Amino acid sequence: MRTTTLLLCLTLGAFSIDAHAQGCSDAGACTAGPIGELHMGDSTSTDDARHFARLGFSIAGGEQSTSILQVVPEIGFGITDRFGVQLKVPYISASGKLGDNSGVGDPTFTASYAFIKERNQRLDAIVGVKVNANNADASTTEGLSLPMPYQTSLGTTDLLLGVNYRRGRISVALAYQHVLSNQNENGFFGPEGIDSLDAIGYFSSARLVRANDAVARVQYAIPIGKLVVQPGLLAINHLQMDSELIVPQGGGSVGPTNTTPQRVDVTGSGGLTLNLTVDARYPLNDHLSLEAAYGSPLVVRETRPDGLTRSFVLTVGLRYAF
Repeated sequence: MRTTTLLLCLTLGAFSIDAHAQGCSDAGACTAGPIGELHMGDSTSTDDARHFARLGFSIAGGEQSTSILQVVPEIGFGITDRFGVQLKVPYISASGKLGDNSGVGDPTFTASYAFIKERNQRLDAIVGVKVNANNADASTTEGLSLPMPYQTSLGTTDLLLGVNYRRGRISVALAYQHVLSNQNENGFFGPEGIDSLDAIGYFSSARLVRANDAVARVQYAIPIGKLVVQPGLLAINHLQMDSELIVPQGGGSVGPTNTTPQRVDVTGSGGLTLNLTVDARYPLNDHLSLEAAYGSPLVVRETRPDGLTRSFVLTVGLRYAF
């Protein structure tokens, strides 16, 4: 009873946190395949079904009051009783002081295999890939490159690896996101690149090369009648510093200038981000469930040029199992 009360307090406390952290759902590894999936507890048609389709809607607060909206259709097929595949393709719309941008985000494809599949415990291994939808080079109406919070892609193709273990109500996951290729052609050098007071405060990200991530996630499911609430902690360790191009003696966008851009490490871009998360699912019938998820940061990286800064992420959606 004390444990349940403490976790419920943490759940409520998540909605009062005001900070900035890496928005995990954008990077890919944190929700790859079965990672983060909520189990209903007792055997239900929703849990036993091999296949599912999900449609999620999310809103997030980005840096400098940028708003990020996402519509995320996802489908999963159980090829066998233990082996399954999943595909999700987000549509992203970002708006803020510098303008608006929208389009298809990075598709993510994963395959998972359950090495252990029992009533009270399960162990899944996950492998997947996130493919860049574009080169993160969207521009303003004047043709000036927008910073990364406005982009619909990270501009990278990434390998996703992970394991997810559940025993009873506790779930633990470890994941790794490795950049296979970088096609980021963003040209935002900082406020001097746009020459507008509205650009002050955004991190420069010209030709950004993003480092790899290691992810650890722990969650605890609390059944409340038909509703299941699952608070948790999500740690993301950016393993090295990102790097970008800078112009030593003047601004502009990437291209012909009077100075030669130089690649440098972005100080403060590596290190730990820690998020408090809350997931919930409520079955409407044997096949259809209403889902919700919330995340907010506890510990942040000093510098986040990849545009994944989030003060909060709130998602609602429907899941259909068949």
